Amino acid sequence: MSDPAIPYGELAQLAAAASRLLLNPPDAVILDALQPAAGVALDLAQSQQDFYDHLCIAQSGCFLPPVGHVLRQARQTDAYWHFGTPRYDGGDALLPWYDAASFDPAALPADPFLAGANRPLDHVGVLLAFLAVLLDAAHDDEADRTLVGEFIGEHIEPWADTFAHLLTCSASPYIALLGSMLSDFFAALREAIPPITPAAIGMKPRVIAIQPAV
Repeated sequence: MSDPAIPYGELAQLAAAASRLLLNPPDAVILDALQPAAGVALDLAQSQQDFYDHLCIAQSGCFLPPVGHVLRQARQTDAYWHFGTPRYDGGDALLPWYDAASFDPAALPADPFLAGANRPLDHVGVLLAFLAVLLDAAHDDEADRTLVGEFIGEHIEPWADTFAHLLTCSASPYIALLGSMLSDFFAALREAIPPITPAAIGMKPRVIAIQPAV
């Protein structure tokens, strides 16, 4: 049963869990927890290697850039997807959001491959961690739903389906499972808080009122 004081608490927990999975390779405990949903045996060493190959190492041959400003511009030609080059400053538009909530992306636990100072602020693991902060602090009222909906519409929605779909297409059982879980999460998120597109937001002044729960 959800806590009435934290109406979006379950979604916040899912967003936080997804963030951790996208910033860190799986360990034995995580694979044991995911095994029932996988449908096939998940090998620890292979799942860890698949994490690095798909989400960390650009030269691996199956790398999928987990960065919002790259994913939102991805284009498909026949059977191939084309991605731009990630920029370390590509997510700097998120600074007002992060500063308003005293959110420090550098404090997130992350694998050394993904923990450098050049990690863009719109890395999907960082975006989902911040989304978890917003959901955990949001009340069930129009002002908070609008605020979270604007964040989703501007910084999650443009890449969410592409990223989840491409993960599910992987030959790796672990990576494909991550994609399926993300797809389910995004569907539940849209049902709870409809995204508000940037065009609908317009040029009105933005007041980021949500603060992290203490």
